[in-house]
Amino acid sequence: MSATEQANPPADPPANPMDKLWDYMKGFHAVHHMAMGVEMDLFKKIHEAGNDGCSPAKLAAGLELHPLYVDVWCRTGYHYGILEAGENGAFCLAEMMDAALVNTSDPRNLAGYLRATVSYGSDDLRSYPEYFRSGGAHRFQEHGEEFSRHVGDATAGFHTVLAKRMLGGVPGLADKLEAGGKVLDVGCGIGGLMIKVAQAWPNAHCVGVDIDPFGINQAQANIAASDVADRLVVEAVGPDGIGHDGEFDLAIMMEVLHEIDDGIRPDVVRDVAKSLKPGGMLFILDETYPSDLAGLRDPSYNFAVQTQFNELIWGNIVPTIEMQTELFANAGLVETIRQDVGGMFTMLVATKE
Repeated sequence: MSATEQANPPADPPANPMDKLWDYMKGFHAVHHMAMGVEMDLFKKIHEAGNDGCSPAKLAAGLELHPLYVDVWCRTGYHYGILEAGENGAFCLAEMMDAALVNTSDPRNLAGYLRATVSYGSDDLRSYPEYFRSGGAHRFQEHGEEFSRHVGDATAGFHTVLAKRMLGGVPGLADKLEAGGKVLDVGCGIGGLMIKVAQAWPNAHCVGVDIDPFGINQAQANIAASDVADRLVVEAVGPDGIGHDGEFDLAIMMEVLHEIDDGIRPDVVRDVAKSLKPGGMLFILDETYPSDLAGLRDPSYNFAVQTQFNELIWGNIVPTIEMQTELFANAGLVETIRQDVGGMFTMLVATKE
């Protein structure tokens, strides 16, 4: 190779724009492949087989499934990089797939999200043309009892991390919780986060509020079956709002802010702020939408952009930084922490003046 060739290596051939579209198609099928593996316990059985893996024939026999279908499913999983080759034609889980697809207590677990995408997200997306024409909406709480329970289960892996590590890392908050602080869980769903907070902080008391009757009913059942029922209460939010004034040391909104109708969102945040004691904190874990076109192609906003599209007919508007800042200012809250979490969420802490 000449000196000129070394100084000016040949450029990579331009990417074929069609390849991107085929990759998106492949992703669609990969999601269904993984959701099947979760629902039919295929991943679980492979994981239980250990490092040696499990052959398709043995997997099919153990789950009473069609051998050819299971064989093709395994080979496809290997193609996707979800499975790896084991000994003698067996397959095992690829690195980290046990956390992502089997261990539901792991905060990285995606099993619930995969099943929700296939079971409910697909139904919503198929209805988009209808709603685009009508301008109507099919809101979260209108999806039914099973949906509410499923969404609550899908986020369960993150609850332990938030309840102990994230809350404990907020300066001054651990002392309040250890001293018997009172916590408001806004949009408590089926009560999973409340239970984890009460278990992580044995002196804390929690009140959960929600507008979803299905979530409230399931939360009451889950709390009754827990070991912290004496420190937890669930309340339905009516037209008069939360109904608490200056009572709480901490309010939590996990994946809730963007689900509040933007027309009433300022009023809700003010109502939450009203419920806090002076110096009380509002802790938010949510998506932040990009403020400009450049942000739409910034990988750090990938999850927020996708969430906005997926939840469009729920009536959800994912707020930008500017919208979040304005909400705090109008509610008498001062933002003290803004932090990216996992390239997906924004952790926000605001304090009542």
